[in-house]
Amino acid sequence: MTKPSAPADAKSVAKPSGSALTLVLLSTVAFAMKGLLAKYVYATGMTVDGLLLLRFLIAMPFFWIGVYLFGKHRPGERTMKPVDILWGALYGGLFFAAALFDFTAVSVIDVTVSRIVLFTFPAIVLILECLHKWRLPPLRQFVCFAVTYVGLVLVLAPNGIGAVSDQLWLGASLAFASALTYACYLYFGQRMISVIGSMHFAAMVNTMAGVSMIIYELIVTKPLNLNVDGVLWTAGISIFCTVIPFFLLFEGIRRIGATQAALISLSGPAMTFFAAWLLLGEVLTTAQALGFAIVIVGVASIKNGVTLAGLGRLLARPFFSATGRGSGDANATDTDGEPAAGAPGKGA
Repeated sequence: MTKPSAPADAKSVAKPSGSALTLVLLSTVAFAMKGLLAKYVYATGMTVDGLLLLRFLIAMPFFWIGVYLFGKHRPGERTMKPVDILWGALYGGLFFAAALFDFTAVSVIDVTVSRIVLFTFPAIVLILECLHKWRLPPLRQFVCFAVTYVGLVLVLAPNGIGAVSDQLWLGASLAFASALTYACYLYFGQRMISVIGSMHFAAMVNTMAGVSMIIYELIVTKPLNLNVDGVLWTAGISIFCTVIPFFLLFEGIRRIGATQAALISLSGPAMTFFAAWLLLGEVLTTAQALGFAIVIVGVASIKNGVTLAGLGRLLARPFFSATGRGSGDANATDTDGEPAAGAPGKGA
């Protein structure tokens, strides 16, 4: 009598775990480099407006090529309708505003500080959910909110509120405005993602954000200061820090589910901090480093109730073979709708 073999579906679930988490980790690294590369663009003399305009225009066709190649069997409820374009214009406007605030903040303050402020957007998403549903957050989430923003205060004002410069206040305010608009884009856009599919949504939102950028530039008529070096750096941001990580992220989410992908993305600010220290010489004081750690733990607890040990095991998993226990909650969905819209970039 032959021994019954293991179910085929169990093997198929377990096998892609390591590779899927590696894809998500690579996308997180690429997203983390976006603000850093923006510093190099500004060093060439190109303005924020020039960078954003080129970024949207360069990325736009690549997103639609991705839809054509990979989005034919998208998991949407129905085909796109004219009304979807109107909603897409609204969400594209929010995404444009988030990107404008984000890249302007990077031009004013250090990349590391702006990333930490921007990283509070998951807390804002859950606050929006509470307001939208007219309910108070659970006590655990309330405590996590408080912990997160205590850490943020340490990052921005390690020597006291009175010691914060006007420039830092301006940059932090712009980064927080980006977190707020990005959170609105994520929370209210998640329903449309389920209707038309994530790839179509991302392509349409990027297109509408580009149109919004063109209209904005026609109104404000700010200088672009385009130059060859700046254009090349911007092309790198568009392709390697926007389009490619988007596809890597969603392929990872398709294989392992959104919750585990979101846990991996928590390492993004730490990666930005390391790269900014290595390449730009940016450093945090001891108090700011403590605040940075508090923000990371606070946001992780808000989103997933994750423990540091569990996060460490998850971050290590891409480098080891998957075991027979499977990939976890492959069908999980994140409470804030982040996975569907996370693709356009962690923080615009």
